[in-house]
Amino acid sequence: MSYEWDIRCADLELARLQRGFTGYDHINFAAVLMRNYLATEAAVHIETGSLRASGKSTVEHSSDTRWEGEISYGGASGGVKNPVRYAASELFGRSVRYGGNHDYLAPAHYIDEEMVGPVSSFITRGRNTPHPHRPIVDYR
Repeated sequence: MSYEWDIRCADLELARLQRGFTGYDHINFAAVLMRNYLATEAAVHIETGSLRASGKSTVEHSSDTRWEGEISYGGASGGVKNPVRYAASELFGRSVRYGGNHDYLAPAHYIDEEMVGPVSSFITRGRNTPHPHRPIVDYR
């Protein structure tokens, strides 16, 4: 049994990684953020609609080398209570009125693990790219 480390296209792969994230990667990251945001929206209990209306899913920073998104609740709302000041007490408090702890962000607790797929896709995308300038030579 033998193994061979093929470094012929290492320079191309390094250049690809240095160029950073593509539009495809940004879409994949945003899709994970949006799925989790929609799950948190479904977990918010409704009394006046203000808390749910205050929910936001935003991409904070997006560049070739960095992507950052956020899910937030509280503040400005189109609902009855504007601004929503009770988002933190709903999230961290115990509410007998609503049946206990209302961690409406619970559906997003594993968002980091869901991001592994898009990040892995970016990292491994070029693994089978042959180098266009150097032919494969079999020295057997």
